[in-house]
Amino acid sequence: MSRQAAGRILAAALLFFPPMLAAAPVRAQGDAPKTRGSTAEQVLSTARKSYGPPAPEQNCKPQKGDEIVVCAGLEDHSAFRVKSTADLDPNSKQALDDGVPHAPDVAGEYIFRGKGIGGGCFLSKCPPPPAIFVDVEALPQAPEGSDADRIAKGLAAQDDD
Repeated sequence: MSRQAAGRILAAALLFFPPMLAAAPVRAQGDAPKTRGSTAEQVLSTARKSYGPPAPEQNCKPQKGDEIVVCAGLEDHSAFRVKSTADLDPNSKQALDDGVPHAPDVAGEYIFRGKGIGGGCFLSKCPPPPAIFVDVEALPQAPEGSDADRIAKGLAAQDDD
């Protein structure tokens, strides 16, 4: 094989193979089935149907002619169901020992759940609260012509000299 022939084969290979390699993932995605997994809501709904209280049953027989049929109303059986320890206390051993991996609590006790630091006083004690609170809105308006009125209007106070 001559050098020119080898160069032509190499050029053809470089032109032909990269488009095929780039199209391979696209073809693989097109061949994938279009099914999706179940959502959490669907799984919980199925679990409630399987393990929850039975649906109320209608025990009434159909009415025949002028016959009067008396039936009891339907009851919600979930009202008579006792909640489990896992439902009552989500941090209990029964709730956390459910076979599902949980993230460890690396914060420790009271680091992020306890009383927060208020006011941003990190290095020293926080200052005490102010001793006197003045409600400026409740103060009466200054009398016309007084120094307070003049200062409020941006004028200089009168000299008493």
